[in-house]
Order: sequence, then structure tokens, then C-alpha cells
Amino acid sequence: MTHTLNQPRNSTKSASFRIDLQGLRAFAVLLVMCYHIWFSKVSGGVDIFLMLSAFFLTSSTARGISRGERPPLITGWLHRFSRLIPQAAVVIVSVVVAAWIILPSTRWLELIDQSKASLFYQQNWYLANHQVDYYAFNTSSASPLQHFWSLSVQGQIFILWPVVLAVSALVWKLFFSRFNFAWVAGAFFSAIFIGSLAFSIIITANNQQVAYFHTGARLWEFALGSLLALALPWLSTLPERIRRIAGWAGMITIVASGAVLDVQGQFPGFMALIPTMAAALIIAAPATRAWANPSGVLSLKPLVKLGDLSYGMYLWHWPMLVFYLEVSGNQEASFPAGTLLIAASIAASWCTTRFVEKPVIAWQNNLAFPHWMPSTGLKAISQIAVVAIGLGIASLSVTAWENNVEHRRALAASQTATDNPGATAPEDWDPAPAALTLPLATELADEWQTPGNPCAGSNNPDDERIMFCEQGGNFDGSPDLVMLGDSHMQHWSAAAAAAMEESGGSWILVFHPGCRYGSDADRDEAECANFQDAAEEYVAELAPKMVLTTASKTVAAPDEYLRSPGEQETIVDHYAEAIQPFLDAGSQVIAMRDTPRYTYSIPECVDSNPSHLEACDGSAHEALAQINPVQEFLAQHDYGQQVVSLDMTGLLCPEGVCKAVIGNVSTYLDDSHLSKTFVLSAKRQFAEAFKKATGWQ
Repeated sequence: MTHTLNQPRNSTKSASFRIDLQGLRAFAVLLVMCYHIWFSKVSGGVDIFLMLSAFFLTSSTARGISRGERPPLITGWLHRFSRLIPQAAVVIVSVVVAAWIILPSTRWLELIDQSKASLFYQQNWYLANHQVDYYAFNTSSASPLQHFWSLSVQGQIFILWPVVLAVSALVWKLFFSRFNFAWVAGAFFSAIFIGSLAFSIIITANNQQVAYFHTGARLWEFALGSLLALALPWLSTLPERIRRIAGWAGMITIVASGAVLDVQGQFPGFMALIPTMAAALIIAAPATRAWANPSGVLSLKPLVKLGDLSYGMYLWHWPMLVFYLEVSGNQEASFPAGTLLIAASIAASWCTTRFVEKPVIAWQNNLAFPHWMPSTGLKAISQIAVVAIGLGIASLSVTAWENNVEHRRALAASQTATDNPGATAPEDWDPAPAALTLPLATELADEWQTPGNPCAGSNNPDDERIMFCEQGGNFDGSPDLVMLGDSHMQHWSAAAAAAMEESGGSWILVFHPGCRYGSDADRDEAECANFQDAAEEYVAELAPKMVLTTASKTVAAPDEYLRSPGEQETIVDHYAEAIQPFLDAGSQVIAMRDTPRYTYSIPECVDSNPSHLEACDGSAHEALAQINPVQEFLAQHDYGQQVVSLDMTGLLCPEGVCKAVIGNVSTYLDDSHLSKTFVLSAKRQFAEAFKKATGWQ
């Protein structure tokens, strides 16, 4: 870089290496680690790290361009990725092996996909596309590769930024060579900064969860680092006293950002300007190593050493935290445990830096070929080899994991009905020791029930407030049965649909996830309120023979008054008012009791306790009310046979024990929804209970 923005373009004075910025790197990563480990929060340190990466890249590249050198594209890409990939590959392989051994198989498929996304710098897009899916599993569970989102964004910028600098150099050379290169590059990065910041503010306000991982919403942070690199020579001419005070203010702001700001909930909109601008003030502060300057603290040898290890520290700390919490069963790390995790992350980073990164760099620099081969070509070959080997080794570990999953699928497919009878298992049934429990924990995404076909013809609700509608059976006028409710109605739909179709009847399933029909409490969500209003009109107009609803509501955990889940089970609030339009239309209403809920995932528990399945069972006495709330409700209302009760508790909780596995089939697909495999195995029992309650033949 030239000394000032208005110096002659052929100035070749270079900026000296600033070890205080290595200390700033360490400072930012330590903040990230401390907030992750002890406070389960986001600090803003990642934003600083991203900005710094663009600052360094732009500084070095612009310095060369201003000296008349060609902008490095392919060589620049190879240089950076040959340094980034080796440590990342080691961490990904380690995570794959540890997850394979430690984590329940319910999470394997997600982590296999995330391993690929992390390895090829697409993790941010994977998270943006999956974290808002209602039916996505484990979105609330910590992924040991989740932190790769920022490295993915950084990798994408490392591809894009040299192109921007190369275009800037071309425009500068062709049209503005009489000006300093910094002005031309600054114009390009200013446009990126303004456009990206505006986009970031808009998308953060409308969809913050996606914005957090969106590359376009993060571009401005990198652009800010580049603008700072270009403007730093000019900023260095400002009075030292002003820059010193601003630098200390920046230090205080960075420390306080994570505690004061809602980083995870409001970033990366304009709020992310606070930590990044604070870091810019530190960088612009006097670089002299004196205690009066922030650089005096940041240049301390321990911080500088940690700055050299900062990349590895960031890579290692998150998976170590996730696996510690999984193995220990704790929700968070204590101070002593967190201290050990930080120390372990530093130690692991030192090992991978010392025994992986540095030897790889030395090998690239010392690789020897015949004297007639150009040294630049030799360097490129070694860098390509490093990238290919790193990607190849990590990909092999992921492929081996995938092959294991496929092998289990093949074994499961080869099992006979006698290996997994589910609800049809006789009392003297004895499972084969080698038989796998179905459904496999890796196949739970296929266990949601949507039998039949989308509603069509006169059954099409033609109302955008009703998003989920399925139908099946033989229609001759109004449907025989409408199943109405939320996902707890949906999870009985396969058995109910089978019962109707086997008797020659017709059915319609209308549901909305997380929206219990008749519940005023759920109407706080506008989408749920709209669905309830639309569904009431739709079903009343259809006037089916029967309407099946979930009439009670269970909970999973004790409340603030220490009442057990069973003591909290109650009839759906405003249930009587909600079903009245159906009664007026002449329909029979079937009031079904809700299913027990758990505080843990049944498949994960089963996967972790294959030899002690009873550890995953629950108590009907604890989970459900002593007297069925539906029976109490019917005793208080004179409906006769127009409203009847349907209770499947005896099937799920024989002899008062709510079974996690029945007939070598997992009853649940998560903590509260029944698996399709089990429900289909219980078709006969459901049909018998249904006919007994309704008199349907």
C-alpha cells in the first residue's frame, strides 16, 4: 500500500507487519469461545474475525497491485485454501469419527450432509435452508459443525475478493492510472458495502434466521475491512491522541457487545456495525507498542501466540463443547469445565498447527522437481496436491459413514414382519437378538404421516388459510370422516385412513402443525387463528358423517407450580364452542384423548440404550391425568352419541407403562409424535377402538 491515498501511484512503501492485529485475532476468538462455552450466546467476535480476514487480504493484494504486480487469482486462491483446508479437514474427520461413536444415529444424516457442506464451504447455505423447517429434526440441537458457517462465508469471500480486486486493477490501469489505486478499489468496495448493508438491514428485519447465514448479508463486513485497509494510511495521519482514545473505546465496546447486544437475534443488520466499527477503531489506533495504546495490550506475547493459533482454536472449540455436553448430559458447561475446554481447544490447535499446517506449508515451499520446471508451476502443483489430499481424506471418512448407514438400511430391509411386529406382537413374542428396531433412527424424516392425495375437486378447501389437506377412500357425496387438528391428529391419520378405506368409506385430513383445533391459547399465532377459522367453515360446509379431533392436551414437563404433566392434562380450552358448528351440521364428533409427551427424544434414547429399552419408557400416571379429561367433559355436557370419546392410551401404555418400543418398533419418532411404522402396525387395534366408540361399520 502506498503511504497515503494521494501519494504517487508508483510508491512502493509497504506497511510493516503489525503483531497487535494477531493479538486482536486472538482477542476476538477468545470472546467467541467464552460466550459460546459459558454464556451460550454469540459475542460479535466472528464479525470481527471476518472483517480482519478481508483487511489482511486487501492489504497484501492492494500493496502488490500498487507496485505494478498482477493481481493473483489462481495463485491467490491456491495459496489461501492450501493453508485453510488441512486443519479444517482434520477437524471434520475428527468430528465424523466422534459423532459416529458418540451421537445418536438420529443425527447422522444431518451431520453427513453438514460434513460435506462444511468441507466445500457451503455450510452457511445449508443452515439457512434447513433451520426454519418445522419437520426438520434436531434443528434445536447443537451440531458440532455448525460453526463452519462463518468459515464457509469466509471461503466464498476468498474466492470473490481477488476477482473484485482484479477488476478494480483493470479499471484503474485502463481509465484511472493517474490516480492512486486505493481510490478505484475503494469505490468498488464502497458500492459493495452500501448495497450489502442495505440488503442486510432489510433481510434481517424480514427473516433474521436466514439473514444470519446469508453471504449477501455479510459482504459489507468484509467490504468494511477492505475499506479500512485502503484508508489506513490516511487514517494514520490523524492525531495520535484521538486515535488512541478511539482505540480504547473500541476495546471496551467489543468486550461489552456480546453482553449488551442481541447478537444472535439482531445480526447481521446495522447492529453488526457496532463490533466491526469498534475493531476498526482499534486497527486505526497507534500501532506503537506502549501501554497507553491498545496495541500495547494486544501485542503481549501470549495474545500474539494465541493469534497464531486462532484459526485452529475456532475450529476445535465448538465440537469439543458439543461432545462434552452430549457425553456429560449437561445443558451448559461449568466454569471449571469451560476452562478445560478452552485449554483443550488451544492444545488441539497447537497440535494441528504444529504437526499439520506448518509441515504442509514447509512441504509446499521445499518440494523439488527437475531444474527445468518453473518454480511457480511447482508451487501451484504442491498447493493443488494439498487441497486435493485434504478434501479427499475428509471425503473418505464421510463416505465410510454413509456406507455404514446404507448397510443398516439394507439389514433393516431384509428383516421379516416377525422381526418387527409392532402393536401386533403376541404376549409370548421374543425378538431376534440381531433384529434392528424400526424405524431406523436415520429414517425418521419419512415417519410423518400424510396418507392419500391432496384434496381435489369439491373437497379442495380453496382457502389459502388451509395449507394441509389430504383425502382418500371412495367418495359418494360428503366424506365419511374428517380428521381435524394439529400434528397430534396427523400422527394417527394412517391408521384412521386405513380403517375407513377397509370399510369402504372416505376420509379427509385437515391439519396445521402446532395448532390445536379449538384452543384459544394457540390462536395467539395469527396463522393458527386463521387456520381455525377457515377449518371451521370448511368442515361445517362439508357436513361429514364424523369429525375426529384431539380433545385433550398433554404437556411434557412439570410447570412452575411443580404440577406433574398428568396434573396439567386438560380438555382443549373452548372445545365445546369449537365443535358446535359440526354438531349443528349433523356430524358426529369423536373427541380423542391426546398422546403422552416426553422431555427427550424416544428414538435417541432407544439408540443410546439398545440393551435397556425400559430406561426410555414413561409412566402413564405421571404423563396423563388419572381421569380422562374427555370423559369429564362429556359428563358435563348432554351430547348423547353425537360426541363420543376415543382413547388409545391402553395401546401406548399397557399396564400403566408408556412403552418406547413395542414389538421391536419405536412408538415415537421424536418426543411427542407417533411413528408411522408403529401406527400402521396398530391399524387393527385402532379400527376396533374406532368402531366401538362410533358404531361405524
